[in-house]
Amino acid sequence: MAFQIIRPADRQGWLAQREKGIGSSEVGTILGVNPWETPYQLWRRKKGLSSRVEENEAMRAGHILESAVATYFEQESGRQVIKASEGDWLAVDTERDFLRVSPDRTYWLEGKHSNDNKGILECKTTQMDIDDTDLPKYWFCQLMYQLGVMGYRQGSLAWLIRGRKFGYRDINFDADFYAYMVEQLEKFWRDCIVGDQEPPVTTIEDIQIKFPRSTTGKTVEVTEELMDDLNILKSIKPQLDELTRQKKEIEDRVKTFMADADTLCMAGTKEHNPIVIATWKTAKDSTKFNEKLFAAERPELYAEYQRTMAGSRRFIIK
Repeated sequence: MAFQIIRPADRQGWLAQREKGIGSSEVGTILGVNPWETPYQLWRRKKGLSSRVEENEAMRAGHILESAVATYFEQESGRQVIKASEGDWLAVDTERDFLRVSPDRTYWLEGKHSNDNKGILECKTTQMDIDDTDLPKYWFCQLMYQLGVMGYRQGSLAWLIRGRKFGYRDINFDADFYAYMVEQLEKFWRDCIVGDQEPPVTTIEDIQIKFPRSTTGKTVEVTEELMDDLNILKSIKPQLDELTRQKKEIEDRVKTFMADADTLCMAGTKEHNPIVIATWKTAKDSTKFNEKLFAAERPELYAEYQRTMAGSRRFIIK
């Protein structure tokens, strides 16, 4: 496995290089194991049909905290993270240059310090509870892809949960799984990116993106299977209405008992403090724009700032 290193002059150059291929954060999407994105959504983004995902606060924090996760990893594993591996760089497969990875860090394995004795460290910050015996599949695919492109035999996933709980797990390279991954990635790149073949829509979110508006007058005939589903929905609705009614009755009884108290608790003991059962607290005061008054007193200015918003699709069972 041969690869070349690309070190762009700045982050914008790094982002531009990533767009020329499939990055490791996109592998789980193509394989169908990323809960946050579908192949159709990725295809739209890479073809410029949807806007690029802008960095949010969680993504920015994750990038900044990579160094903290790497420090935790050094302390817990006893391994040395390679300082020069920080920053925005890419490793590109020399035979299939659409295979592109940007590891967070690399580290020295036991033995001599040489290029063939390095591991890859993938750093994660998360709000999820992580089971190190059942790691998120898209994390695993991301690291396995990096190991395959760079030809390394071992890597590690390291994570920091809610900024205070650290964990890591070593993962060995699996040549068979990597071969399967490359087969799927090559097909996606060849058919969907180069060949402009649209991936199938697989979720309701895909449908809403592809068909944001209904086609007036267009009718499709129901199938027997769908009719069964609709009949089930019809039978469920009265049950939901009844549960909603019961929920409100119970909540009203509890609120009536609490009166002006903001906390309902179970009495404590000498050994234990009172246990909070429920709260009914007043929210902070807020300021709200009085649109109706503004429209009545400043109609011309109000009209000037009116904008037409696309209507959303509503699903109604007749």
